[in-house]
Amino acid sequence: MMPYNLLLLPVMAGYFLLVYSVLFKYNTQRFLQNRLLFESVFVGVAIVFFGFILRTVIEILKPDWIAWSLTILKVFPINKVDYFWTVLFSSLLAIIFVPISNFILRKIWRKSTPIARAVDKNGDEIEKLFKRSFDEGVLIQVTLKNNKVYIGFSEMIPEPQRTNYLTITPIISGYRESETKKLIITTDYFKVIDDYIKSLAPDKKKISLNTDIILRQDEILTAGIYEQEIFDKFNTQAIVEKSKDIKSSLLDFAINFLQSLK
Repeated sequence: MMPYNLLLLPVMAGYFLLVYSVLFKYNTQRFLQNRLLFESVFVGVAIVFFGFILRTVIEILKPDWIAWSLTILKVFPINKVDYFWTVLFSSLLAIIFVPISNFILRKIWRKSTPIARAVDKNGDEIEKLFKRSFDEGVLIQVTLKNNKVYIGFSEMIPEPQRTNYLTITPIISGYRESETKKLIITTDYFKVIDDYIKSLAPDKKKISLNTDIILRQDEILTAGIYEQEIFDKFNTQAIVEKSKDIKSSLLDFAINFLQSLK
């Protein structure tokens, strides 16, 4: 009978697989320690199960291999423990699988692919919004707790819960009025960059135009997709309503003024 303490080897191998394999590590980053331990035990049991299946297949196809390998392994001064070598080799295969699979997947996938899969599965709303901006090239609008507003793109997919910071490449920015929360645009980054390029000396060949803004995720008050047409319609409607209010005020003033002359 296999001793239970022998299961520590596949559990450790399972932990290594979950933490370092690109297939799983972006999902397990947000796991609590208790859940990560449970998942490691589950994967460890699966590793042992795979090892016994592999051993059974070898015994059926090449029965002499098991006896031959045990003869060679007798050189190691290890007391005979039932299924020790089966469990050990299963764990080693799981550990070896990690760098090999990582190498192959990084050749096949883009760097952002496993992160995108993890965000789709375990990401929060903000992370999914930044991922959508990266995938579809849509503008996002981020309002901070200090009423500062940035409108721009995400050039990378954030790893779920790895850091509390997100990066946005703004094209315009501004602020919201304290009382009305109306958006006031103050900076056009394209115009600033264009003016900067025009002001450069002709002999200057290398310039840095990195305008990325790093935001603390817990400082974000609201975030969403930014549609310029909708923004224009809201502001046009506000201007029309304000114009009506002004006309109404002028009319009331004129009526009151005429009545005062009587």
